[in-house]
Formats: sequence, C-alpha cells, structure tokens
Amino acid sequence: MSKQIAHYNGLYGDDKAQVSHTYIYSQLIAPRNRTTNWGLKPHLHGNLYQLFFLEAGQATLDAVAEPMELVTPCVVLIPAGTVHGFTFSPQVKGRSLTVAEALLDTILQVSPSILIELNSLYVLSDFTEEESFAELLNLERHIHAEMHSQLPERQLALNGYFKLLFVKLFRLLKHQERKAAGSSNRNLHYFHEFQKSVARAAPFEKKISDYARELNITPVHLNRICQAVKGKSALEIVNANTIRRAHNHLVYTSSSISEIAYTLQFADSGYFTRFFRKHTGLSPVAYRAQAYRDEPHAGKAAAELPRAKQLPT
Repeated sequence: MSKQIAHYNGLYGDDKAQVSHTYIYSQLIAPRNRTTNWGLKPHLHGNLYQLFFLEAGQATLDAVAEPMELVTPCVVLIPAGTVHGFTFSPQVKGRSLTVAEALLDTILQVSPSILIELNSLYVLSDFTEEESFAELLNLERHIHAEMHSQLPERQLALNGYFKLLFVKLFRLLKHQERKAAGSSNRNLHYFHEFQKSVARAAPFEKKISDYARELNITPVHLNRICQAVKGKSALEIVNANTIRRAHNHLVYTSSSISEIAYTLQFADSGYFTRFFRKHTGLSPVAYRAQAYRDEPHAGKAAAELPRAKQLPT
C-alpha cells in the first residue's frame, strides 16, 4: 500500500486547521507515566516553523535517511516544509514552540540574514555563557506566558521576545561555525558553507563552478576540500543531496516516478531512473516497493543514503 507523508497546516495530527498569519503555540513536553517510547511519525507543516527545546531524556530525530540520536539539552530548529519525526523516551522533558512562517517573516524582516541562516534543519547543542540553554528555554517560557496574558501591547512584546530568541539562535549557529573553523582549518568553514548552499539549492540549479564562485575559490580547490573533509568529490556530495530528496519523495509520497523526476528537474523519468539506480543500486520503483514491504534490504538501502546536510552537534 502506498505511503503518503502526513501534511498538517496546524499542529501534529490536526489536518483541518486553518491557522492565521499570527499563529503561535507553545506547549510542554512532559515526562509520561509509561515504560515504552513514544513519538511523532514523520510529517511536515507547510506554513509553520517549529522549535523543540529538549531539556532532558533521550530523543531521536527522524529527518534524514538515518535517524539521529540527540544529546540533551539541545534545540532543534525545523523550518516549514521539512519532513521530520521524533521518538521520545518516557523521561523526555522540554518545550516546543510553533509559529506561523508569515509571522516570522514579519518579525525578522529587518534582518533577512537571520531568516536565511536559520531556514535549514539544525540541531544546536553547543551553548555559550551568553546564549545558554537555560536562557533560551526561559525566553520560550516568557513567550508562553505573554501568549496567555491579556496585557496591553501583547503582540509587540511577543515580537520582542521572538527577535531576541532568534538573534541568540543565530549567534549560536555562528559560534558553532567559528568553532569548527578554528578547531581544524578554514577548509571546514568552506565545506560547511558549501553544504548549506547545496541544501538550499534546487536539484541541478547550480554547477560546481557556481558553488565555488560563491565561496570565492576555484572548483579544483572546492573538490580538494570535499575530498579532504568527506572523502568525496563536490559532485558526489551534490548528487547525494538529490538522492536524499528522491528518497523522501519515494518513501513519503505517492507521486509517480514521472512526477518525482519533474519535481527534481530531471529531463525525463528515464534519466531519473538511470541516475537513481547508479547511486543506490535500485531503480526508483524497486526502491519504493522494498520500502513499502519493510524488507531488511530496503531498510539497509535507506540507511546507506548519504546525508545532504550537516546537522551541527
């Protein structure tokens, strides 16, 4: 039977919600009186940005080809339109914050660089004295309290809290980038920026020379960096990103092979099939069929798909 990725305009499980452009929702992720894990199946929100502030307990993020074990405390940033799911231990503790993408655009329009940088999936767990996890969690609590107040100029206060929260998240991201560059060499910085650019670009939108030009380096230099850091060429990393996107369409949607080929900007479905088989050893049809049957080989194929983004840890 065909799998269809769940798509919610509201919160998880609410497929009939029509949220406004000022929508905000804050809730507690509290320990549960149970012995088994619980969670959220892979899904996406077309118009909502979500933040998970995980304070304690064990959690797994299912947003890439292979599930990622999270180390608490951490903050998970999930932009609109990003497929994601979670498995939580009964002891997990934290908070989640959901905000309309349109409201964030309005609040942060004075600093588009923050919107651009934080419009990818990130896991932030390396905190600083100025941007500690406790302070970020406290800001989320202030937002929750303000939401439920009837005080004058409530929206203005909420906008202020959101600005401060996202500035601090932006600073944390930059801190992690500086730390990565300083702990090894500038090649790591170039590689990280290249990965982000690949993740943001549409498949086949850019050539390797375009990515190199963005970094003010030559394609030869970019390839050397990718080989040194990842043991792969720049083109192999770009292709891995395309394969990951194809994986999401094949496993989480019922789109036809032709529709997927068109979405991923292949010239035709035949070229897409050849490309996919070359990089996975399976045709798109066979890959989808094995995934639906939940056969061990299909699970192995999915697990072996290379990740397209570097999730900071």
